[in-house]
Amino acid sequence: MSKINFTESLLRVIISLIGLPFTLIQAALSKYFLHQYKAPGELISVGTHHLHAIVTGSSSSNLPTILLESGMGGCALDWSLVQPELAKHTKVLSYDRAGFGWSTTPISEPTCEGYLRDLRQLLIQLELEPPYILVGHSYGGMIMRLFASAFPEEVAGIILVDSTHEQRFIESTFNQTRYEERLRHLRRLRLGYLLSPIGLPRLFKQSIGAKRLPPPVQHTVNTLGYRNNAYKAAYLESLCTIESALQLVESEPLASDLPIRVLSAGRQNQEWQESQKRLLQLTAKTRQIIVQDSWHSIQLYQPQAVIDSVLSLLHV
Repeated sequence: MSKINFTESLLRVIISLIGLPFTLIQAALSKYFLHQYKAPGELISVGTHHLHAIVTGSSSSNLPTILLESGMGGCALDWSLVQPELAKHTKVLSYDRAGFGWSTTPISEPTCEGYLRDLRQLLIQLELEPPYILVGHSYGGMIMRLFASAFPEEVAGIILVDSTHEQRFIESTFNQTRYEERLRHLRRLRLGYLLSPIGLPRLFKQSIGAKRLPPPVQHTVNTLGYRNNAYKAAYLESLCTIESALQLVESEPLASDLPIRVLSAGRQNQEWQESQKRLLQLTAKTRQIIVQDSWHSIQLYQPQAVIDSVLSLLHV
């Protein structure tokens, strides 16, 4: 598994010490803004760290609970245009993976399996019982698919919101363009990881997290995305995507009668659209919905499409 190596960790410490005044300012600002922007949910202990969870709605109607999983670098607020509407029908959980949003330190193995262990512990602590409808955006779709593979009896359906197909992270399938794209992405995150302790990403307004949220929410996401933990978590998460992809490849096939909706952004390139078609082979009840006027984050560009798709499975 790819992890942050000793040289990178040491270099980050050296940069922190050389720029000590800036390191202290960055630490003070991070602490101040965490106090200034109160978590809308609860911080729940899942062992060695805490996860921030937002639970809304009621399960009195005995409908499945909806679990919302963000894409890479995302947090619970990515679902702020979707969760309130879904909560009118049943109980809904969104949360920040370890290191992102208000959650505390990143986990050492942030693969799909590692995140799934965290999520399972979170559900136990929150006493959120199955069945579940799993909703995953981008990389979050991979986590939700692994959930359904490992616990098929608990899952009533899956909504894949422009979800990543695991082949995107299988090195043997990379062409030169994809190889260079991944290299640029890792270099950018590595630079953010190394320089975040002295606050340079904050200075240049390069935060971790989603864009295009309503202004007050976007400001909060940006502010939390300047924290050192956010850069470390994002870098680790990206380093581990190859391992995550292999976990999907090696997982048990999904139940053939599991209903799945593949929401695909209409404004993605041809290569991405082809990868969406591969997702249609997951089960016999997988159906695709192309959201024509949307980019990758459909829950932000066309939130009603996500809401409608979830409700279509909720009321089956």
